[in-house]
Amino acid sequence: MNKYRLSLLAIILIALALRLYNLTYHSLWFDEAISVHWARQSVPRILEVGFTLVEDRLPPLYYLLLKGWTALAGFSEMGVRSLSAFLGTLLVPVIATIAAALFNRRVALVTALLVALNPFLIWYAQEARMYAPAVLFSALTVWACLQITSSESSQKSVVSRQRSVITSRTNTHQSQRPPMGALRTTPYALRSTLFAALFTLFALAGLYSHLYTGFILPALGLWLVMSYPRHWRLWLLFTLSGLAIALLFAPLALATWRFSGEAVPGDPLSGLGQRAWWLLHAFTVWKAPLASVLQIAIPAVIAAFAAASFLKFKNTQYASRITHHASRFSQPLLLITLLFLSPFAIANLLLLRNHLAFFGERYFIVMVPWLLLLAAVGVERMSELANKRMANGEPTGQVWRMANFLSFILLLVLTALPLPGQWSMPAAKEAWRQSVAYLAVHAAPDHGILIHPDWVRYPFQYYFRGPGQTYAAFSTVTLDTPLDGPLQGVVNDHPVIWLIQSHLDGPDPNHLVEQWFAARYPLVTELYPPGISLKGYAPGYQLDTLPADATPAAIEFANGLRLLGYRADQVVAATDELFHPPSGWAHVTLYWTASKPIGENVTPFVNLVGPEGVWGASLERANDALRLYPTSRWSVSPPKIIRHDLDVNLNSVTPPGRYQLILALQGDEAEQYPLAEIEVR
Repeated sequence: MNKYRLSLLAIILIALALRLYNLTYHSLWFDEAISVHWARQSVPRILEVGFTLVEDRLPPLYYLLLKGWTALAGFSEMGVRSLSAFLGTLLVPVIATIAAALFNRRVALVTALLVALNPFLIWYAQEARMYAPAVLFSALTVWACLQITSSESSQKSVVSRQRSVITSRTNTHQSQRPPMGALRTTPYALRSTLFAALFTLFALAGLYSHLYTGFILPALGLWLVMSYPRHWRLWLLFTLSGLAIALLFAPLALATWRFSGEAVPGDPLSGLGQRAWWLLHAFTVWKAPLASVLQIAIPAVIAAFAAASFLKFKNTQYASRITHHASRFSQPLLLITLLFLSPFAIANLLLLRNHLAFFGERYFIVMVPWLLLLAAVGVERMSELANKRMANGEPTGQVWRMANFLSFILLLVLTALPLPGQWSMPAAKEAWRQSVAYLAVHAAPDHGILIHPDWVRYPFQYYFRGPGQTYAAFSTVTLDTPLDGPLQGVVNDHPVIWLIQSHLDGPDPNHLVEQWFAARYPLVTELYPPGISLKGYAPGYQLDTLPADATPAAIEFANGLRLLGYRADQVVAATDELFHPPSGWAHVTLYWTASKPIGENVTPFVNLVGPEGVWGASLERANDALRLYPTSRWSVSPPKIIRHDLDVNLNSVTPPGRYQLILALQGDEAEQYPLAEIEVR
């Protein structure tokens, strides 16, 4: 027992370390910012939103828990995510306790280790959302159900033994027959009542965290029907608990039913296998950027281990360790199988009402622990097979035992292999932190920042501390939406407008707001951090004077094009995995005027040049300043200064060093002029 407890404690510490490791690597994404938004509201406001499901389609319990947690931990990234990390760690001992009760301690330790290492569970234990508490509450619901079952089974056994004693005494000494009140079952009845209350509490906590946790309740009911058909007290407790759950969940259930009918129905049979693989891949690989062969092998092998849990042995001479607790719980493997399959089956049925029943993999997180428990049982089954061969004196017994050990190692390796990919740029969430940090450097106080659509302002506002004036104009945009008035009001007198966009598929699938800006104003720059598009436009690209922060220049081409000044990045990186992978960009702003009328349109460009040759070239864009306002249209009197922004795209293998920016005109490279030096790191 001490060895088991120490091993479990070590696994719990591993789980905690993994859930705290790089906890703030990813920026808060939109959903997490929504959690922060609601946690900052009053309790009545959270309850109002959580019960009506109009402004937010998720129950209120997690927001209430987060509100209490942040009162102590604060609203930093670490503070808001640490609640999920803590609850995600608690899942490990709960699942281990269930596995030990249903099977044995070896299975419990293997399951605990798989849960501790699982990339899907770690990901959502590092997210400020309700999925870590939801899976914990669902596991606690199963644990409480097992405690009720154990107590009622023990009580029935005690009653049976006592009645046997009474009957024996009655037959021998009629005068010594004790009264029926002598049957001592009170401690078991109290235990059953206590665990029934906990079962109700945990089930409601799950439902009020995420609705899909309720999908395990039919699995528990079906298991009790099939495994304990004559335990009337057990059924009475389960029925009473079910009625209490239904009554207390009714207000939320009615609201859920109302909004579930807003979308069109789907087809439960169409794409059934694809949905199953989609979930299996998510549960085992998730977002890890692995080779395609591993993307297939890892889910397939873990599924094979889970399937091995159903192996049967005809030779009964070998005493199976896995059936050690068979007298305590009936058909434990059936229970785990039902817990794993029921959310998937019920969600497929719900497609008949709403095609969004499979909206996201995260909704099905309650399935993951039971898949891992099945895989642990599969390892134990194969271990039994090896031990059986050794017990029978078969010469291949040692080989089977070694193969079983290697298969166990393989399962652990495949479970842990995707973990490093959790904290990599290909797996990045929406990069709001990095985008706002970019604006903090490149936006000026007189710039405008338009957040589109307006409801993605929550993650932006979480990080934004200025500079610049922020706007949020539209929730949705259609072909009939009037854009001129609102967007002209945004532009106002701002020399630059930064358009930051995310989640456009529904609100603005045709990118009409972006097209409005692109048709009128030259592009300053464009960046594409994960989940976000960030573009700058320059409504004030025609100037009367050279900006004070520009470096003066006196470069004049033969055709009359004159460069009055410029700005350029001084230090850049050759690679950039965040804003425009894989290459780094150097931003250059040129300020032009015309010393005489220019007869034909010309296009300047900038190269980054080293001793070996050209290492970077400016990108051609259809809506830069000299395409929207061609040089042939420039006025000489009165003269205007034209702001012209360019991005120089570097070769990603550019060696570190100092390089020269060279300015020339396309089609006439005879005139070349050096500008600034740029350091590449």
